Amino acid sequence: MEIKLNIGYEQLIAIINQLPVDEMNKLKAEIERISREKNSSTADELERLIANGPVMNDEKHKEFEENRKNFNQWRAS
Repeated sequence: MEIKLNIGYEQLIAIINQLPVDEMNKLKAEIERISREKNSSTADELERLIANGPVMNDEKHKEFEENRKNFNQWRAS
């Protein structure tokens, strides 16, 4: 069975404020756990993206440096 509620932020805060302190601490711990999991999965995705991204070989790097030098000279004149 699934129940979905559509409550606003202020209503949610009012409900949380009704909880006993020990239940608030449990809720806080659960929210922190969920937040760590979401941040971890985002970091993992970024790490995979960077690891699998394109790599510049030595020849392309030399070409890039030459172009940078030429653009800097052009911009300065």
